Amino acid sequence: MALLSERGSLLTWAEINLSALRHNILEIRKKTRGREIIPVIKAGAYGHGAYECCKYLSEELEINNFGLARVIEGAALRRAGLTGVSLIILSGFFKGEIADIIKYSLEPSVFLENELKLLNLAAAAADKIISVHLKINTGMNRLGIKPEEAPGFFKLIKKYKNINLRSVYTHFANADLKNDAMTKKQAARLLQVKKSTPAGVFFHAASSAAAARYPDTYFDAVRPGIAIYGSLDAEFLKSSLNLKPVMTLKSRVINVLTLEKGESVSYAGLYRAKRRETIAIVAIGYGDGFPRSLTNKWHVMIKGKKAPCIGRVCMDLIAVKPPAGVKTGDEVLILGKDKNGAIKVEDMAAAAGTISYEIFTGINARVKRIYIK
Repeated sequence: MALLSERGSLLTWAEINLSALRHNILEIRKKTRGREIIPVIKAGAYGHGAYECCKYLSEELEINNFGLARVIEGAALRRAGLTGVSLIILSGFFKGEIADIIKYSLEPSVFLENELKLLNLAAAAADKIISVHLKINTGMNRLGIKPEEAPGFFKLIKKYKNINLRSVYTHFANADLKNDAMTKKQAARLLQVKKSTPAGVFFHAASSAAAARYPDTYFDAVRPGIAIYGSLDAEFLKSSLNLKPVMTLKSRVINVLTLEKGESVSYAGLYRAKRRETIAIVAIGYGDGFPRSLTNKWHVMIKGKKAPCIGRVCMDLIAVKPPAGVKTGDEVLILGKDKNGAIKVEDMAAAAGTISYEIFTGINARVKRIYIK
């Protein structure tokens, strides 16, 4: 785990405030009337660091179930030393991944009869019982069985002695849309499945947006993702949860130089000086997760003042118009909040023509994460 004191030696880094993460989980728990929380930590906890976030939440809040997308993610967490928690694989698995499911005691989603059979055979050979989670396709139309197929699937699972059904769940397609008529229909379809479900199996469905607005979707547990990291892209939802940003992304000024009138900066000459001016080069680019689409149309903050981005965003660097007195080594706020100002990830995402999910997950491994409690 990187320490805050390390930031003095870094060009670009992300500060992850674990206390804010804890606050957001408790806020969601309060909103959902004490329901169990299954935090979604796929894609490296949306760029925040899956191992560190999962370990912190399991120790501080005794959270025992976490959602991932891929078997490879779960295997990596086990190899890193994460034990004592259930890792639920939400996007299914391929038969070639069964060995890792068994080895690392992962809990896959099931919806295909043949893969369920292969999983049972491998579990029996290893003398293990593997827990699984049945995905119901209530309208998202990506993965899962149809609601009417559930009774037959329950009977099928019961035949396999090395398979234990832990939960049944679905995923909502439109919960973050203002004019949403679909989520309640999906929840009603899942509720129908519950009538034929064996005893002891729990249900979960609510994403971040559903947790914020639809009490009828809470079931036995809720499964928030982006909200636990302090973000909701839909503006109309933000007042529903008192969230705190977990990530603050920072970089440094690596050079200060003068452009003469008519000179350009960066590739393709997309910005040309209209007069003699000072510019600063900042050590972040699309190779770190700063979107190339922000070329000539966004800003960072230096000493609490906006510094417009100018010229083409490069893989490793951007150019900005800095405030007076800027010097090499000065900290640059890319997103999040520091003592001088704030840049909302949702605003940055909107300027880039995307969503906060993509901004967070695009911040790659060469950006050091520093964890603050």
